[in-house]
Amino acid sequence: MRALVRLGIVLAKSLAGAGLAVLVFLTGAYFQVRGALPSYSGHVEAAGLKAPVEILRDKNAVPHITAGSIEDAAFGLGYVHAQDRFWQMELMRRLGQGRLSEVIPPSVVGSGLIDTDRTMRGLGLYRQASESVNALSPGTRTMLESYAAGVNAWLKDDDQQYGLELTLIKLLSGGRYQPEPWRSADSLVWGKLMALGLDGNWRAELLRLRLARKIGDDGVKFLIEPSGDNGDATLSLVRGATQGIDLDRLYRATDNVATRKREASNEWVLSGAHAVSGKPLLANDPHLALSFPGVWYLARLVGPGFDIRGASSPGSPAIVLGHNGTIGWGFTTTNLDSQDLFVERVDPTDPSRYITPDGARPFAVREETINVLWGDPVALRVRQTRHGVVIDDFLPRPDDTTKPGLTPAGHVLALQATALDGADTSGEGFARIGLAQNWDEFLTAARKIVSPMQNIVYADTAGNTGLLSPARVPIRRKGDGSMPVPGWTGEYDWAGFVPFDALPRAYNPAGGILVNANARVVPDTYRQFISRDWAEPYRQRRANQLLHEVERHPVYGMIVMQADNLSLDAVEMVPLLLKSAPRNPRATKVHALMGSWNYFMLASRAEPLIYTAWLVELQRGLLADELGDELYESLAAPNVPLLMRILREQPGWCDDGGTRATETCDDQIALALERALEWIARRQGADIDRWQWGREHFAVHRHPLFDRVPLLRDLASVRFPSDGGAQTLNRAQPSYRGARPFDAVHGAGYRAVYDFADLDNSRFAIPLGQSGNMLSPWARNFVDGWQALRYIEIAGTRAEATRTAIGTMALSPPVR
Repeated sequence: MRALVRLGIVLAKSLAGAGLAVLVFLTGAYFQVRGALPSYSGHVEAAGLKAPVEILRDKNAVPHITAGSIEDAAFGLGYVHAQDRFWQMELMRRLGQGRLSEVIPPSVVGSGLIDTDRTMRGLGLYRQASESVNALSPGTRTMLESYAAGVNAWLKDDDQQYGLELTLIKLLSGGRYQPEPWRSADSLVWGKLMALGLDGNWRAELLRLRLARKIGDDGVKFLIEPSGDNGDATLSLVRGATQGIDLDRLYRATDNVATRKREASNEWVLSGAHAVSGKPLLANDPHLALSFPGVWYLARLVGPGFDIRGASSPGSPAIVLGHNGTIGWGFTTTNLDSQDLFVERVDPTDPSRYITPDGARPFAVREETINVLWGDPVALRVRQTRHGVVIDDFLPRPDDTTKPGLTPAGHVLALQATALDGADTSGEGFARIGLAQNWDEFLTAARKIVSPMQNIVYADTAGNTGLLSPARVPIRRKGDGSMPVPGWTGEYDWAGFVPFDALPRAYNPAGGILVNANARVVPDTYRQFISRDWAEPYRQRRANQLLHEVERHPVYGMIVMQADNLSLDAVEMVPLLLKSAPRNPRATKVHALMGSWNYFMLASRAEPLIYTAWLVELQRGLLADELGDELYESLAAPNVPLLMRILREQPGWCDDGGTRATETCDDQIALALERALEWIARRQGADIDRWQWGREHFAVHRHPLFDRVPLLRDLASVRFPSDGGAQTLNRAQPSYRGARPFDAVHGAGYRAVYDFADLDNSRFAIPLGQSGNMLSPWARNFVDGWQALRYIEIAGTRAEATRTAIGTMALSPPVR
């Protein structure tokens, strides 16, 4: 969150000038953080339990929660999540509620925080989560309530220390801040936030419209390779209808941590015919933004009829990824296009109404108020059309009311998205997967999933394997959702959803191998439109390549694959770059070096650094002059397929319109190399033999509040040199921005391999630790093992786990 990071900058500036104040602050911070370390042993009486619950922390601080029912197990999970990660949970729910400005002063961190709250409140994400509670079955509602009761049992401790993060927030509020009780909707809003980003493409529609305005229809079609039947006439109509929109400002105002598109994960499942054991193997590593603490939290829930192990997410009552002793499952995101922008026409005779194919209708209207710490409340009046919320209404207007607004007079922009459905039962579907005992029960659970669409791989102890991509997939009457479309005609409306039985599915495929790394999940002959934003195919190709090189795979072979650093995009791109002759002795040396490179993105080597910097500079040279700086920044990440298409098919893009000379593609490649080498030399010196990718490519797990605060930064955030890159199975995606553009900010936050010959032999890994407390011994205890591929087991009987346990806590209902 950019706004939260700015709080750290302000703290840094205020602390830097006063040595004594720094000492006092750090001393107080130390004792506050130490005092907030939870006890992992003891006995607590807690209202909301049906029967006693035991929480045994194994040697890695992973809780083994033993309960008499799944509801009581959820209570225990809520309790341990609050113990270790409550401040993370609190910021997450306030983000979803649009209430960050209540506790963090925008006057200190910047108005971007209010923009975030405007967007979230305007979207009504938390309102939809609250409504979704009523759409769930009684059993799922009880599970959510039990989880909330577990969180609240921890919150109700009179002596509870909430850690430095929330103590700082309390100080900023003048002591008025107190965490509110956890509610069921607080858990569901986590899923809504994930859906908003994982299925998100509405801001991509805005970006494409910005591109069309800048470089014309033909240019944008070349850049984005449009599919579907929008056609020239439609694009022309949309551009005309949105002529007065300040697209750049609209794009900036809606940019926040919740709305940015998130993608990339790996998964594969092998039948027993391809495993040493003769039983299936399933491997999964989901990729999200890196942070401290991480997204995932390891846990085990044990009780009558269930033994679920894997990755939970603080705030959610389920094991989201893992196995249950019988079946196992993993996720990659499909990149479903489930979000469309409609340009609505306001009734020219009555601005309280808008035009539909059946005549004018009144806007639905709701009032919202954002309370602002140290500032005046912000009032919102939000309209809604038949398609969805009017995004103009929650975005800030210019101070000068004589200037045009975000949309031209007579038009507004409305967003339709499955993630904003108030009857969303996705939380129930994902929770039920963990309780399924076979393929049919798995399908029954998956029918409840609305959003986000995930490619879910499946395996079970009976030897079956499969893949399913469940969600509500819109059926559009016309178009492919890649651009905003007219809403007043009805031509582009959603006509329903793809039937569940027609969604992508495979069960016990003949080849015995299923792989997905966000690439296309359906053949070209598939009748329904899912997405045009499939990931580049390099990771998926590499996984298939490795899986077919060996006839039968062991568990550790899957772990090695997850850490594979060969970049197949470089295999394709480097020979194309080297066709351009070197133009000086330094370039000649680099050409020789790159010509002998094995394409592994290793931290200790120079080649990955040269390759990445070369790509960045080449893309800048080809696009920046056409797009302008601001628009180019939205496309800063190198796009290898696009670069290859330009070099092979459209060499006219190689000419720099800002110079008198006519540049060829060879010129641009050579110039890009020189700029890249100069940039590296300024940072690492002139000796190419001493250059290293790892000096520029740290895996950066940033603390959202304290990463910019001197002295606290090293305690609060975690950084280490990293192998890998944007297109390796060991994904370590750079930001391509800022003073350190190649630091990895996106990658695996969880890795697991499930062995269906012996599920106790399954392996699990997260990069940091269980705790969100900076000084906890369990905040970074997995870092070395993550780098050395030492995964852990979450296994054993209670007696076996007890022998190395670091603590045991008993929760029980109050004695009456």
